Amino acid sequence: MKDFSEVWPGLQSLSCERLSSNDDNLRLVDDFFNRRNDGIAQTLRNEAYEEDEDGSTAYYVVKHDSGQILFFFSLKCGMLYDQFLDTRQLKLISDLTNYLNQLSSDADLTGDDKLLIELMREKLRTRKGITKAELERLPKKGSSLFEDLENEFNESITRVGQTFSAVELVHFCFNDQTEELWSGMDCPQSLGTVVFWHFTVPIIEEIREKVGCKYLFLFAADFSKGEKLIGYYTDRLNFRVPTDLATAKPIYDFSCKFMCQEINNLEQGRTQFFENFNPDEV
Repeated sequence: MKDFSEVWPGLQSLSCERLSSNDDNLRLVDDFFNRRNDGIAQTLRNEAYEEDEDGSTAYYVVKHDSGQILFFFSLKCGMLYDQFLDTRQLKLISDLTNYLNQLSSDADLTGDDKLLIELMREKLRTRKGITKAELERLPKKGSSLFEDLENEFNESITRVGQTFSAVELVHFCFNDQTEELWSGMDCPQSLGTVVFWHFTVPIIEEIREKVGCKYLFLFAADFSKGEKLIGYYTDRLNFRVPTDLATAKPIYDFSCKFMCQEINNLEQGRTQFFENFNPDEV
């Protein structure tokens, strides 16, 4: 792994650490906010510390020398497979997603109901699953899908064909509260690309040294016109939308795009990123 620490002086003022490795982070996460999708930021402010501590998901925070958290990302083990998906199950997930989207714009809902819906959408996106108790709490406005969903709780196994070892980039989120700080650092690249190539990729490489992993994948929650986020992940981080792979348990928000790349290509992509870090010098 090459050392690119001198390519831009600002790199020296950034550091990356596990969320639960520093008790100060319990306080610092309260100032984390993302205007595009604050449901992700809620995860950091609420359950992330406990999940990082028990090891179910590894959360990393990128901090400035001032102590502020500029960015966070999280990783966990996953699996991909190459078999066609169960169309019945896909329809149920799609119906639930559409139902939650409709409920989210209902002006008659209470604040607690809206919070439940937002958290359920985020849990679907990150495949943490929806519990039976959560479904029972959900407002039911003329929908007939709940009986079919309840039957899904009796399904305990999904049969697939060939599987592929993978790591999931679960969260990848900028703290909008630090936008002015980051702008003042005059970096020729976006913070997300710096975080991915400078901090995330070396961690993935360390994982692969100990455990076999073929793919890195994510789910892009892109609600923008023209799929700007999809374009960002493709052009800047080298992910692609595959036509031959799927997730082992595809319980996620259908507004998200499944994207992946082979871990074997990460080091080459990292080298190219830093070699072209300063566009004016190329």
